Amino acid sequence: MNKADMSGMPCQGAVAAWSEILPFPAIQDPCAQSTLPTSDIDPHVAEQLRLAAAVFASTREGIVITDALGRIVEVNDAFVAITGYPRSGVLGRNAAMLVSGEHGQGFLQALRSSLHLTGSWQGEVWSRRADGELMVELLRVRAVHSPCGELTHYVGAFSDITSHKRQQEHHMWLVHHDVLTGLPNRTLALDRLGMLIDQAKCQSRQLAVCYLDLDGFMAVNERIGHALGDGLLKAAAERAHQAVRAGDTVARLEGDEFVLLLGDLCDARAVQPILERVLHALAQPFVIGDQQVVISASIGVALYPGDGDTPERLLRAADQAMYRAKSLGKNRVCMASQTGEHTLAPNPLQQEIQAALQRDELRLHYQPKVCARTGRCLGAEALVRWQHPQRGLLAPGSFLPAITGTPLEIELDLWVVKHAVTQLAHWRAGGRTLQLSINVSPGTLLLPDMANIIAATMRHAAVGSRASVDGIELEVLETAALDDLDAAIRAIRACAQHGLTFALDDFGTGYSSLSYLRRLPVSTLKIDRSFVSNMLGSRGDLHIVRAVIGLAEAFGVTTVAEGVETAEQAQVLADLGCDQLQGFGIARPMPAQALERWLDEQAVATAVSDSASRAVAPEASTAQA
Repeated sequence: MNKADMSGMPCQGAVAAWSEILPFPAIQDPCAQSTLPTSDIDPHVAEQLRLAAAVFASTREGIVITDALGRIVEVNDAFVAITGYPRSGVLGRNAAMLVSGEHGQGFLQALRSSLHLTGSWQGEVWSRRADGELMVELLRVRAVHSPCGELTHYVGAFSDITSHKRQQEHHMWLVHHDVLTGLPNRTLALDRLGMLIDQAKCQSRQLAVCYLDLDGFMAVNERIGHALGDGLLKAAAERAHQAVRAGDTVARLEGDEFVLLLGDLCDARAVQPILERVLHALAQPFVIGDQQVVISASIGVALYPGDGDTPERLLRAADQAMYRAKSLGKNRVCMASQTGEHTLAPNPLQQEIQAALQRDELRLHYQPKVCARTGRCLGAEALVRWQHPQRGLLAPGSFLPAITGTPLEIELDLWVVKHAVTQLAHWRAGGRTLQLSINVSPGTLLLPDMANIIAATMRHAAVGSRASVDGIELEVLETAALDDLDAAIRAIRACAQHGLTFALDDFGTGYSSLSYLRRLPVSTLKIDRSFVSNMLGSRGDLHIVRAVIGLAEAFGVTTVAEGVETAEQAQVLADLGCDQLQGFGIARPMPAQALERWLDEQAVATAVSDSASRAVAPEASTAQA
């Protein structure tokens, strides 16, 4: 066969490629000094070449041929169709260009080792198409050697199995998840519980299995219909998921029954704030379709290792505790180890605070925040006080710790928000442009609908005062924001849609991580009072204050120094570049009317000072003349 006869073959380049890699001495002898002319090719060999080239060109598998150094010397049409790379764009380039980067060095080393030892490798590989899209290939690679044993080429054949892998993954997801809610199902929950038990055993920690049943769901489902009932289950599942910690598991067992797996607990008391958040979140009204639905939940809790040491025993103990919670009146938590009602009952001080809310004994005082350079008042922070009928006016430190992590803390937060926003609207109507800071607890921050609740309060206050309500900043403890960073970020972004900004309170007492600060969309850092009060006598505290101010400046956020008590502290902070000051040295917290008088007095003092400055300036100019 001559060259003219070869031109009619399916792929002339393929023939050349196969003539190089197929071990036919009549075509090419790598150990010899010269190649035999194509006119001397044996007809049988030529036929084999033609068949190989036909297969190369027509197969649905992508084929890539490289030299011994991995440089691509030929690809077929299927390669072009699967990868999107044109033939001219890959010839001469290293086959490593096709690697996605999804595999580690260990994977690539194992592949090379297999080729070196056995001359072949087969497996699944993540690759990347020309448009950047990832795909999964089933790849076979074989090394090609000359008759004298020299490595000359690699041949790779692959098929795109991305669609098949997605179907496999979807099937596996269906096996381990609840289709309606997207939560883990019983199978996956038991599997995770087994792993949590192993971890708790190794780390000498506790874990809690919490069996949750929605109270009265069957009656609600019959009333609103099964389609809306499914919507209620999905909404309840989402609220429960958002109320727990980032690493906890919420799974749906069946119907309206769920299980919460809470790992890494130091003791039983650590369960309380988590379950209180869950109960409170589920107790808030649901809007399903055009209907408003109110439900509650009963929860039974079993602790490892006290109530069981296997997944089945713990789940059974939690289930029994849940039924006891229902028998005692529902909407509560029962511990498996307790024969009574439950260990999360409110203490007497909590009951007093609840009564104080109902009797309207709580008050709001406001502490000014001033510009560090000019002394002008820029805003105020709303701080709660308790006007106790026997003990007089109580500071928050004497009662707030008793409700930390309970639904009552969230209820008090929402009371503060309502009354502070109403006061701000009143000030706006009177022409005052103060900014207002309101503290929120971790539980309130993680409420699924917190942003909508505050936005509705703002709209109601604006309608009542006929004034726009803006300039509200929510303060959250640094440690609270970082306990569940992703949830905090979601909450802050949701609030930002309603014009609300956030401040990190007591900054410097938590992790103070650059990576956390970069991710949290906050507008203000409040330097903890402990650093401010000690900075004049402690170089370490002074360096921390300077570092926080520099950090805030780098991220473009405002700094507020808390606990400023002396003029010297105020001057040092201003020299360091702090933006705002707050503390007893500026003004103590005071009722709204007292703050208004204080603002008026400050305005008069500023006007007198400005007038005196203008009067002195001409005299100085005349004296100089």
